[in-house]
Amino acid sequence: MANEHLATYLNDHLSGSIAAIELLEHLESAYAGKELERFSAELRKDIEADRQELERLMERLEIAQSRPRKAGAWIAGKFAELKMRLDDSARGP
Repeated sequence: MANEHLATYLNDHLSGSIAAIELLEHLESAYAGKELERFSAELRKDIEADRQELERLMERLEIAQSRPRKAGAWIAGKFAELKMRLDDSARGP
């Protein structure tokens, strides 16, 4: 049972990183040449490194990655990107 809870936690963490990376990539392109682009790029690189370590840990523990969670996170990231575009179409502050 404890391993099941750990698998849930790690898969939730993995899916969160996927959504975060999607949003940061959007911010990088939306704010090209501005300070927010550099900040987003640095944060994305940190999250990608954490994600790789998380994937290695899951592999060592023989915990399968949840495809439905990963897909849901990707979709959530796309919806968040759409919301940002609608809320701030002029790319204001």
